[in-house]
Amino acid sequence: MFSKLRITALAACLSLACTLSGRILTVDRIAAVVNHEIITLSDIDRALLIYPFFREPHENERDLYLRVLEDLIHYKIAWLEYRDEIQLSAEDYNPLQTAIIRKAGSLQKVVSLLERFDMTWEDLKPFIRERVMYEKVLKDNFQMKITIPFPEIEEFYNQQYLPVQRSLNLPARSLVEMVPIIEKHLRTLQTENRVSGWLDEMEESYRVENRLKSEAP
Repeated sequence: MFSKLRITALAACLSLACTLSGRILTVDRIAAVVNHEIITLSDIDRALLIYPFFREPHENERDLYLRVLEDLIHYKIAWLEYRDEIQLSAEDYNPLQTAIIRKAGSLQKVVSLLERFDMTWEDLKPFIRERVMYEKVLKDNFQMKITIPFPEIEEFYNQQYLPVQRSLNLPARSLVEMVPIIEKHLRTLQTENRVSGWLDEMEESYRVENRLKSEAP
């Protein structure tokens, strides 16, 4: 069972833990490697808590973690591919930072979430820059005019957003507040479906080792 795997990963298999000044410092397991860049289990945990990720219908815990890890791999590849070509501005960070705050409920709640990983608000920007780059590349090069009907947004809110918030013990925002986040999420999914070939081609150009995917369920 993957839940058992996660308990083991978080409690025992996270190799080493020590207490320093009342804080628990943990040496992570590596979940994936892209060239020489690593993605850890804590990166996945942080992404699940901080990013506006949503569980798909009938998606179990293992599949959710694998999907989020795959997204983190794509973000890292986009960053490695375009970091010397595209300079990110403060304006590029604003949409994702706003979505993160809206998901959590307030800036203070985001700060509280970050504290679980011994991070501050200032630490958030380096953590999210790979996703910011990925979204900028999609927007500038591949984003198409896609209209998301409101009933589809409402259905997503009721069937996916609310259950996930409850499972993570996070406060649920109102439908009105979540409309722009869900609309952007659904538009991004449709865009990614149209550019899946680009993602596959990009991944082939890098040495990707998905260790979590290779583990037995």
